[in-house]
Amino acid sequence: MDKINLGWDIGGANTKICVFDSKYNIIECVSKNIHIWENFEDIKYLFHNICAKYKDFEIVNYITITAESCDNFISRADGIINILEICNKNMCGQVLYYLNNNTYAYYEEAKKDPYKLFSTNWMLTYSFLNKSEKFNLLLDIGSTTTDIIYKNMKINNNITDFHRLSNKTLFYAGVVRTPISMLFDKVFLNDKYVPLINEVYSTTGDIFTITNDIFLENTEYLGADNLAYTKKNSLIRLARNIGIDYEEKIETNITKVAENLKTLIIEKIFLHIKHVKKNDFTNCMLTCIGEGRFLAKELCDTYNLNYFPIKQISGLKLGKSYENAVFSNFPSVLVVLNHGNIDNEKISN
Repeated sequence: MDKINLGWDIGGANTKICVFDSKYNIIECVSKNIHIWENFEDIKYLFHNICAKYKDFEIVNYITITAESCDNFISRADGIINILEICNKNMCGQVLYYLNNNTYAYYEEAKKDPYKLFSTNWMLTYSFLNKSEKFNLLLDIGSTTTDIIYKNMKINNNITDFHRLSNKTLFYAGVVRTPISMLFDKVFLNDKYVPLINEVYSTTGDIFTITNDIFLENTEYLGADNLAYTKKNSLIRLARNIGIDYEEKIETNITKVAENLKTLIIEKIFLHIKHVKKNDFTNCMLTCIGEGRFLAKELCDTYNLNYFPIKQISGLKLGKSYENAVFSNFPSVLVVLNHGNIDNEKISN
């Protein structure tokens, strides 16, 4: 029976899966919008579908988890225990969980100390970064959050989300799901600042849809009004956030608002980087993964930082059709390679 390796990054809003054959060729890479805080049925359904799809293979699953912070759990430890139980009962094949000491554990061992499984996906990226000779600062700009990871950072000083928020190595903003009024209290329109309405009318996905940086219309993502991320829907939602009913004649003005907000988001990310790096960018080489990696080149150009495109790494065995998915869902790739003792130094360079 042929073997396949499945990498899982189970987040609160998205579950990402990367599938490798026995020779570590990437044969599938997908992301599913599954809201763990709503119910467990969707993720159980996904597990069962994967089991059915690969029923003729010997399956080994490698899992990293960030969904434990969802507010349907009474605590993060409760979240981990619940997620472990769902995986244990519904997955096929061997199941290994990634721990914050860069080891893996089976179910019985993992559930003894749920603390070791809290939000571990960034640690996989850190391990990957530390082996690279091409770059020393990595951003993971996702749909919900931005991780700022640098070489030789202290894991114990960043062991929880609280530590990372305090250290500014975690910025709770992404390029799809973040409500705009959580990031800003006003926008510049018609030569003056206009307050934003403090309602979840629009999100960052609307900004980047309007600026043509991301194209979410044919994805599972939905906007704040549960409608698709079309350009028109995004213009309507952003206008609503400043108390305007959208009409075509104001498209140019609303687009300028979106462009200004994009600039401000890049500035916010840079200010976090500046804090983390203590304003010392000597020999700094930045790369970026995640759905928001399109922001990295503009950030580097604006603030005179050196930039290394992540797609230029060699050693990954992937078809061109998977390139975007792989670098958008990179921890689900790394959770397999990290365990498989693949030579990550070759992959990084």
